[in-house]
Amino acid sequence: MAKSKRTSVRLTLQQAKLILLAKAVEESNDAHIKWTSADAEAASLRAAHTVGESADAVKLLTERAKVVLRTASERGVNTTVSTKARLPQFFSPLFVLLTFVLGALTDRIASPEHIVNLLSPPYWGVILWNLVVYIALFCCAIGLVGTRTNRFALPLRSSLNAFVQKTSYGTFRRSGFKSHFYSEWSSFVAPLIRMNVARTLHFAALFFALGIVMSLLVRGFGTSYWAGWESTWLAESPESVKTFIDYTYGLIPAVGPLPPMPDLAQIVQMRADRLPYLETPVSAAPWLIRMMILMGVVVIFPRLIFACFDTWRMNRFKAQTSLSIESSYFENILVQCAQDAVLGNLLIVTSSVNRPLRDQTTSVLCKHWGSAEDSVVKTIDFDDEEATIPAIPSSPRKPIVLVWFDGIETPEEEVHGAVIERLRQVYESEGAAVFAALLDMKEFVQRFTSMPARLKERLESWETLSNAHQIKLFVLRDSSESQLEVIKTIRAWAAPRISSDQNISVTDTDKKEMNNEQ
Repeated sequence: MAKSKRTSVRLTLQQAKLILLAKAVEESNDAHIKWTSADAEAASLRAAHTVGESADAVKLLTERAKVVLRTASERGVNTTVSTKARLPQFFSPLFVLLTFVLGALTDRIASPEHIVNLLSPPYWGVILWNLVVYIALFCCAIGLVGTRTNRFALPLRSSLNAFVQKTSYGTFRRSGFKSHFYSEWSSFVAPLIRMNVARTLHFAALFFALGIVMSLLVRGFGTSYWAGWESTWLAESPESVKTFIDYTYGLIPAVGPLPPMPDLAQIVQMRADRLPYLETPVSAAPWLIRMMILMGVVVIFPRLIFACFDTWRMNRFKAQTSLSIESSYFENILVQCAQDAVLGNLLIVTSSVNRPLRDQTTSVLCKHWGSAEDSVVKTIDFDDEEATIPAIPSSPRKPIVLVWFDGIETPEEEVHGAVIERLRQVYESEGAAVFAALLDMKEFVQRFTSMPARLKERLESWETLSNAHQIKLFVLRDSSESQLEVIKTIRAWAAPRISSDQNISVTDTDKKEMNNEQ
C-alpha cells in the first residue's frame, strides 16, 4: 500500500472512468442507490483485502471502484454509462469531407476558363494561412502563447473545444449519479477533446489542400489549359511578378518535365490578357505540377505529421492519463484502505446462550467488516472449561478475535474472567491473533434506559473486569451508528498491532488507554 502522499496518479482512461463513476455513486446522494457510510467502509475493506498490502493507489482505487459499482448493480441500479462523444464523432468526418469539397471548388472558382492563374489568391491564401498557423503553433510550443494547462489556446481551436465539449456531454439530460459523473468526466477529458479538435483541424486543412490538388489534376485531363497571371496591382509591374515566381515556384528544381523559370520577356507575355494572342501559349502542365508539389510540401505533409502526432498523444492519454487524488474523498479512501489492508479476518466468539438480538447485531457487524468470507461467528459454552476453542480462520493476514460479552449479564470472574484467559492462551500464543473484548450493551440499555445510574454501574463493572485481565474492551451501544463506529475503532486499534507484528500481550500503550478510560 502506498505510504507517501501524492497529488495525482497515472492510470488508463478506462481505470479513470471506473474510479470517477464510483465516486459519483458515492457522492451524488442518489436515492435509488441508498449508499451509506457502512457501504463505503465495507467496499474499502473488501478492496484492501483483495489487492493486498503492497498494492499501489491505482490498483486499490480501481478494485474498490469495481466493488462499489458491483454493489450498486446488485441493488438494481444500472451503472453503465457511455463516454463516447457520438455527436462530434459524426460531425468530424463530415467536416473534413466538406473541406475537401470546398478545396476542389476553390480552385475551380479561382481559375475560370482555360487559364491557370499563377497568382491565384485562394491558392496562395491557403499556403500563407498554413504558414501563419505553423508560426502560431511554434509560439505556443515555446510558451509565448496559451496557458500552462492549454498551451495551444488559439481562437479557432478554443471555440471548437467549447462546442465539442458541450455537445459531447452537456446535452445529456441525466439525473442522480450519472449527472454527477458526466459533469466531472467532461472536465477530466478536456485535454483529450482538445487533442481531438486539433487533429480534426489538421485533417481538415490536409483535405482542403487535397481538394485543391485533385482539382488541379482533373484540370489536365480532357481540357487544355494555359499558364498565366493576372493582377490589378501588378499589371504594370512584371518585374515584381517575376521576383515572386522565382522565390516561390522557383524553389522547385527544374528537373525532368519541369522547365526553368521564364525570363522577364516571357513573364510579360504570360499576362492573362495577352495569352490569347500568343502564337504558342504556355502549357499549364509543368506549372500545375509545381503547384501540387508546393501544396504537398507546405500543407499536406506537415498537416499529416501533425495529425499523426495528435493521434499518438490521444493514444498516450488513453493509456496513461493523470487523475488528481488531492481531495478528501480519495485521501479518506487511501488512509482507510492502508489501514484495512493489514487487517485479517474477523472471528467473533460468543456465548452459546441463545439471544436473538445478539445474532442480529453480530450479523450487522460482520457486514460492516467486509464481505461474507471476511468474518465468522462461533459460539462456545462459557461455563464449560473443556469446551473446544474455535479455530482461527485461515488468512494471509493476522486475524482479529473478539470475545463477545452481553451487557445484560453481570460480569463474573469465575465465568467471564476465565473465558478471557482461556481464549487468550489460544489466540495470543506466538502472536497468532489480535485479541480483544466487545461488550454489547444494546439489550441492557433498552431495558434500563430510564435508569442512567444503573447503566453506568454495569458499564463500570465490565471495565473493571477487563482492566483486571488487561484486555482491550470495546463497547457497543444501542444505535446503528454505534455499530459502524465500533468497527472503525476496532480497525484503527488493530491495524498498528498487526503491521508492527508484535506480541499482542498488553503493552504499555494499552495500559495507558485503560487507565484513561477508568
